[in-house]
Amino acid sequence: MSHPGNGSSSNILDTFRLDGRVAVVTGASEGIGRALSLGLAAAGADIVVCSRDKSKLDGLIAEIRALGRRAESYSIDLSHVDQIEGLRDFVRDEFGALHILINGAAYTVEAYAWDTTEPEWNKSIDTSLKGTFFACTILGELMREAGYGKIINLSSTFARSTMPTRSVYAAIKAAISHLTESLAVEWGSEGIRINSLAPTAVRTPSRKEFLAKFEDNVVSRVPLGRIAETDDLLAAAVYLASPASDFVTGHTLFVDGGFVAKG
Repeated sequence: MSHPGNGSSSNILDTFRLDGRVAVVTGASEGIGRALSLGLAAAGADIVVCSRDKSKLDGLIAEIRALGRRAESYSIDLSHVDQIEGLRDFVRDEFGALHILINGAAYTVEAYAWDTTEPEWNKSIDTSLKGTFFACTILGELMREAGYGKIINLSSTFARSTMPTRSVYAAIKAAISHLTESLAVEWGSEGIRINSLAPTAVRTPSRKEFLAKFEDNVVSRVPLGRIAETDDLLAAAVYLASPASDFVTGHTLFVDGGFVAKG
């Protein structure tokens, strides 16, 4: 692996390329995960895209292969640790290495705290937080073996702020950002860089109902005056996945149009 800090590249733009890298993206069937999969592939990476329903990945696989990259799909429920172990073994057997992991899978509760049920709480925690933690540790074993890797966890502006109906989601995203810091401290000596990407509300199919209720509220808090599109996240994700960010770890990068800065 070449690193920009050691003078190995004469062209700074080359350090943003992902040629020869293998990436795993969870929650890839739609929205942010799907867009990030295509963004990494466009930058040169081969991709393993993951979702509970493998059939939803067929179109994405075709698009990635059309870019000239290798793409494989894997069906997984991240609330089950044994399935994450199966994914690790699949990646090792099929690719021999893992350089990039994007933890995008989540289950979101949108309800007032009074109305949140224990099953909703458990499913959200098990998928979004437990799943992220064990994806980091289990898939990170492949990075540890190589002495190098990039992990990107999907956080949110709600790691730093909140609004009604978002108590569970906000708690989990705050935990993910802090987990990112904790793992960065533990794993720096292993050569594993781990950061979080934190957007504000992004226009995706799964956010349609939320934006129907709260878009005006969200936009009023964004200094740049609009909702994020998935394309807004691509360059940030490629940066965090590439050698360009080899001296960046434990950071939450807000791609939020100034939402957090406004308070």
